[in-house]
Amino acid sequence: MSPASATPRKLDRPAVMKARPEQMPFVHRATEDDGGLKIAVKLRANRLARFLGGGGEVERTFQLDALGREVYEACDGEATVEKIVRAFAKRHKLSIGEAEVSVTTYLKTLVSKALIGMAVDKPGSRQRS
Repeated sequence: MSPASATPRKLDRPAVMKARPEQMPFVHRATEDDGGLKIAVKLRANRLARFLGGGGEVERTFQLDALGREVYEACDGEATVEKIVRAFAKRHKLSIGEAEVSVTTYLKTLVSKALIGMAVDKPGSRQRS
């Protein structure tokens, strides 16, 4: 893989809405009594932490409330962002615009925490059904 292809590219709105979020396989999940979800993920420690004797991995834990859990569990690698937004809007009686802002902002947070990845089709490639 060349360095250019490893660099994340800026996506326009239509490309983002067609992306398929997927849970990362290396997370550990525990259901909470309040309907939320506790997620633990092991990440490689940064160089300074390893130098100071912190070991090669660190575990980070995230607590999702019931709404966050709903969005996270919809990230199955098949459903598009658009489908997740529409389902969320319908379930919570929101406009598509309100749901889109909420869901896409939350998905961005999940990506930044390495809890989900986003499958994006190359321009001109055929969509999965």
